Amino acid sequence: MQRFTPRFQGRPWTEGMDVLHVYLTPRPGTDVALLDLAHACRPALLDYPIDPACPARAGDPGTLHVTLEMVADAPAADIGVDERQDLIRALRSAVADVPAFTTEIGPPIANVAGAVFDVWPDDKASALQDRVRAAIRTARGDAALQHDTGRLHMSLGYAYDTADSDSLNGILRNRITPRRAPMRVDAIHLLSVRYDIALDTGGWRMSWAPLAELPLGGPA
Repeated sequence: MQRFTPRFQGRPWTEGMDVLHVYLTPRPGTDVALLDLAHACRPALLDYPIDPACPARAGDPGTLHVTLEMVADAPAADIGVDERQDLIRALRSAVADVPAFTTEIGPPIANVAGAVFDVWPDDKASALQDRVRAAIRTARGDAALQHDTGRLHMSLGYAYDTADSDSLNGILRNRITPRRAPMRVDAIHLLSVRYDIALDTGGWRMSWAPLAELPLGGPA
């Protein structure tokens, strides 16, 4: 794995910049098995130069998330209140008739930038992502869709130095059971996401401010 560097509009992130994102996030009290699985991975991640998304306190989701899309045409500071409300309305309308669903998260995998959970089955989550992208395009135009999220995944932590991904994959495969857990998806979250250089690791660390929680249409 290599040191993770977030990017915006194809360039390295500017420290302290906020950018709007749409995420799926696990809920304490609902996605208990998933949070337990994430925290079971934490000791292994700490043996490598990875800043875990889940904090030391069990049951705290920290910054665990599945990225559906980044609003990439402008930083959050350049998107005014009225524009944000237009975006929220478009997102709300796009997901209003999408039934809530449950997918599975896992297994944990070390990758080039740290560690992730896979998302499978991903058909309903991918269809939801398409709705989100269409809503962002409607509200802000094609220029807002510049970010390639790749295959849907949940970020477990970001690397702040180089290390051997193969050895970490061996540990995650041999020591972590169960390897999958359900996640209930009943809302999307619009967040203002920020990256700063962490004083303790020297790597990039995420934080966010919630802007809107937009519920899906209801029980499947």
